[in-house]
Amino acid sequence: MRKLAEESQAAAGEIAGLIGEIQTETGNVVSVVEDSARRTDDGSETVERTRTAFERIDVAVSDIAQRVQEIATAAQQVTTDTQGMHESIGGVAAVAEESSAASQQVSAHAEETSASTEEIAASAQALASTAEGLTQLIARFETAA
Repeated sequence: MRKLAEESQAAAGEIAGLIGEIQTETGNVVSVVEDSARRTDDGSETVERTRTAFERIDVAVSDIAQRVQEIATAAQQVTTDTQGMHESIGGVAAVAEESSAASQQVSAHAEETSASTEEIAASAQALASTAEGLTQLIARFETAA
């Protein structure tokens, strides 16, 4: 009986050792599960921060796209305005050329008029001389008669 008691006590000691090992391993498993839960929470937070960052990036990209469209529209308007100004400048240049040609014609007519006026003045002086000569001839006839 004593041997049976010793074997029982040894078996109880082994059982106590196994229970201790199971408790240690269970503690290790609990630590691993807790660590995994913490890492899962950290991962979830990281995913949430990443999602928020992507949303902000999307908003920024949309804003940039809108600004690029506005710039393109403004550039097109500048091009249109520049073409209009180019056409207007062409019109002004044509009017300036016409005005220059008209000024040259007026200048030419003024020179012709000046030359004609000089000819008329010379003719008038010649006519006045002739008239003076005729007046002197008539005066001679009148004194002789």
